[in-house]
Amino acid sequence: MIEIYLLEQLTAVKQFGTLLAASEHLHISQPALSRSMKKLEAELDTVLFDRSVNHMTLNSAGQLACTCAEQVLRSEEMLVETVQNYDRSLHTVTIGSCTPGPLMEYPALLQQCFSSMTIAAEQKEEKELINDLNSHHCQLIILPHAIEKKGYVCRQCGSEHLYASVIPAHPMAAYQKQGITFHDMNGETFLMNSNVGIWENIVRNAMPDSKLILQDGIEELSEIVNASSIPSFCTDLTLRVRGDSYRSSRISVPFNDPEAAQTYYAVCLTSDENRLKPWFRLMTVHSSAAVK
Repeated sequence: MIEIYLLEQLTAVKQFGTLLAASEHLHISQPALSRSMKKLEAELDTVLFDRSVNHMTLNSAGQLACTCAEQVLRSEEMLVETVQNYDRSLHTVTIGSCTPGPLMEYPALLQQCFSSMTIAAEQKEEKELINDLNSHHCQLIILPHAIEKKGYVCRQCGSEHLYASVIPAHPMAAYQKQGITFHDMNGETFLMNSNVGIWENIVRNAMPDSKLILQDGIEELSEIVNASSIPSFCTDLTLRVRGDSYRSSRISVPFNDPEAAQTYYAVCLTSDENRLKPWFRLMTVHSSAAVK
């Protein structure tokens, strides 16, 4: 049976071009690396290098061996990651979302259902979230659309509506009840959290003439917003969780455009459905209460 370290050393030779460079990268001596390559050739019963005085280069069989070795190493990494993620899932429930809003509420609801477990939350792009779900790194992900594929369970779990946050003297403040459109605000400068997920693309596409001043950290952003007259954004979800006090000097005016309303769906693997049923039931009650 070929030992993994031999494959790692072989791919290093390919990557760095010479035994000397590869041995320096691997922090072993060149003679030790040369012996390893001879051992690998013996294991495969195949010559992998063309040898001359003080020089070794991979031949065609060696190049093929490198390609196969890279595949084996990737499979080994996947095996380790999958097993570790599964073991982690026995003690931790991880929820991932494409926007920060759901992560303000949903982890606390998970904690109610899994009081003896650690609840972790991560915000990532959709492709990463689905990969994390399939590898068991996440047990639950929140997406802005439904998934109808075999192996997944998908349930509508809530919504979020975008608002413009303006000072009382702003012309659009008078439309707090009837709402405004993206067209009404297009061209204005906005303060925005740099980590709002899909909302940033929605705003950029809907208001192409507006300038977005991105700020890291919601607390830092709130301080700047409260000290500034520049419009910013908030949502009904952030207002509900954080209250009006964190933007006490502002008026929140809803956008009426269809893109300003996001419906969220909770997705898990079919194998986790029974485990997460208590959360789905609690989420249904919570969503109904939030609407009221």
